[in-house]
Amino acid sequence: MPHEDLIRSYLEAWNSHDPERVASYFAKDGVRHWEVVLPPMIGGPTRFRGHSEIAAGVRAFMDAVPDMRVEVDDLIETDSGAVLEWRVLATHTGAWGDWRGQGEKVDLPGVSIYRIADGAIVEERMHFDPDMMARNWAPGLGALMGVGVKMWKRGRATKRERAAAPPG
Repeated sequence: MPHEDLIRSYLEAWNSHDPERVASYFAKDGVRHWEVVLPPMIGGPTRFRGHSEIAAGVRAFMDAVPDMRVEVDDLIETDSGAVLEWRVLATHTGAWGDWRGQGEKVDLPGVSIYRIADGAIVEERMHFDPDMMARNWAPGLGALMGVGVKMWKRGRATKRERAAAPPG
């Protein structure tokens, strides 16, 4: 199967809202990377290996945006895989880690780079702009500010902020 056909079929799996079907397009030890994301906000890993981890990560996202659909802006086949420019359109109604859905409309563009071997996705590296995500999901910005407070409380504040804070 040509790489382009495999990726188009993979996107149909996303639009079917079936995480196990999405994961089935990956090689047994395939990897899906979220290259740009706000890990403290969504919690959990940004790298998923194997069908069960990939399906769990996909399920968490689909639960947060159950009406989601993925559209293709551009798809380029390469010798070793494909490059996909995509757009997720949805309504954020469920929780995604610490980010609670408030009915925000989602229009999130991104790019995925795929390595393909033996008719399966060996690796997907997904890139998107977290600032674009925050701007699109404006009502969720309160959650982003809460993340900053949590990080400070965990000791990730700057040296100046730690020095100025009262002891204890």
